[in-house]
Amino acid sequence: MAKVGFVSEAGAHGFSLDAPGGTHFSVTAVLVEEESRREVEQGFLRLRERHLPGGRPALAEGESGIVQLREFLGGLRKLDFSFHALLVDKRKLHQKSPLSYRGTFYKFLSGLIYNNLYRTLPDLSVVASELGTPEFMESFRRYILENHRVDLFSPAPFTFSTGEGEPLLELAALLGQSLNGFHAGLSAVDVERELAGRCVGVGRWPEAYVPYTVDSESVQADAQDEAVTAAALLRARGYLERHGGSEDPVTKSRVAFVEYLLLVFTYNYRTRYIHTHELLQHLNSFKYEHFTEHRFRSLVVGPVRDEGVLIVSSAAGYKLPCSTRDVYSFFNYYNQQIQPMLGRLGQCHRALELATGGALNVLEEPEYAGLRKLLDRLH
Repeated sequence: MAKVGFVSEAGAHGFSLDAPGGTHFSVTAVLVEEESRREVEQGFLRLRERHLPGGRPALAEGESGIVQLREFLGGLRKLDFSFHALLVDKRKLHQKSPLSYRGTFYKFLSGLIYNNLYRTLPDLSVVASELGTPEFMESFRRYILENHRVDLFSPAPFTFSTGEGEPLLELAALLGQSLNGFHAGLSAVDVERELAGRCVGVGRWPEAYVPYTVDSESVQADAQDEAVTAAALLRARGYLERHGGSEDPVTKSRVAFVEYLLLVFTYNYRTRYIHTHELLQHLNSFKYEHFTEHRFRSLVVGPVRDEGVLIVSSAAGYKLPCSTRDVYSFFNYYNQQIQPMLGRLGQCHRALELATGGALNVLEEPEYAGLRKLLDRLH
């Protein structure tokens, strides 16, 4: 049966953690069957009028505010809806990560919940709260549909709303505000517990990564691993600071590439290589430029490396290095290609010299001075 999801954010981008409620951010989806939508909307409006004359839960201290919120939640338990949420503790985020950029913050975090929704609920229509300019919202919509919707040919719509005339979008915001308030210590009412029968999961992010197996190769950690990791992070963040405000489409694509590497490295798994296909999907969703594998390597990866960003690669993809093992694997990967290539060039050069009696010496060209030095050292 077709469902409609009303998705709203609560909290704000940024790291003003001293502000009341500034420590948490949430994305909440209220889910209803299409045929039950009007009934749930009317029930919510009646409860809001009865228990929330100000239009929002009272998070202030005092028994009256707690009673008011619990009565409101008690009424919600009788309505035929469910909700799913992502709760972000901003105190655990790195303030110099790509999440400091407003667009990246909203797209990446919202993407985490949409990924769950679209992979679980077929034919899901979405009504989402507006977050900015029409241009940003259109890029946001494309990002979600192209990166997180499983069936790209589904007719189910994805639309935005200011909230006017959408009571369940308001309900999603209220539930998110209440979640934030409880976990920030501003409210004594745990919405997740009070609405246990309506809650279909509140994901905490970032999660603490606890490995379930021992990587035998990493037991003997090299003393230089910390220095490698620090250098990789410093250079990636430096690149973003230098080019974050660029309007050039190719430069914006390079920034998006470094941001994605840094996000996976910081909040996912440091050891994970990101496959080229995944990176192409990510970059092409922004519509700055269209990249094939060849254009991606020549216009994005190469120039970013040329500016000093430490990026290691293998047949599995790309990542920022976090250990000397990463570095040796990278050098091995290219050494296996470079050494045989140099050997073939040297063999070809000697054969041509022999065939022409020394008349053709390709390596005399000034452009090949560096190559000539490398080949001379092989003999």
